[in-house]
Amino acid sequence: MNIITRQQKNDEHTAKATLLIIDDHEIVALGLKTLMGNTAAFADIDCATTARQALELSVGHSYDVFIIDVELPDMSGIELVKSLKALSPDSAFIFHTIHDELWTLRQMVACDVNAIVMKNEDTTELLTAISSVLDGNNYFSPHFRDCCEQMERYQPLSDREREILKLIAEGLMTKDIADRLFVSPNTIEFHRKRIMRKLGVTNMAQLVKEGIAKGYIKVKR
Repeated sequence: MNIITRQQKNDEHTAKATLLIIDDHEIVALGLKTLMGNTAAFADIDCATTARQALELSVGHSYDVFIIDVELPDMSGIELVKSLKALSPDSAFIFHTIHDELWTLRQMVACDVNAIVMKNEDTTELLTAISSVLDGNNYFSPHFRDCCEQMERYQPLSDREREILKLIAEGLMTKDIADRLFVSPNTIEFHRKRIMRKLGVTNMAQLVKEGIAKGYIKVKR
């Protein structure tokens, strides 16, 4: 009996994959091509150093995965992703960039790509992202997630988050809040964790205290 292992199945799947690397630094693009070629994950790997080259290649070729830098000489990677998605809606898109500014993070998140990896991280992060998107999953690297948490601290609470914070301050439990707002307990937990990140706190006592300090919770006198 021939037993096909999961790894063998993955090898068969990834051997059919095609990749386009888009980076304005040719040496970086070629370095990534060598790295990806050594993994035997792709049957075909191309490189482009401009958005125009990437679009021209994509018109005549169907790529399974795109690795895209945010900063390109003729068009931002943010805009390029939108154009490439129109050409290849079923492809996976990975941002690979050094830029971790607040506004850039927001733009990358808004693009709804499959993975984001920062260039100052170990190359294993990019390889993990590749493996994840080929399996149909999303992947966001540790440094990117840390940056997003920092970004959230600069954002005000939404109307729903303010509502939930007030109910927490009133002493309601997660299930009680969920019942009152006609949502699931998981949804309330998601909002609670996001509120805590935005306020930069780690426990419920700090949450209420910071909510009062920032004026989200009104104290009756």
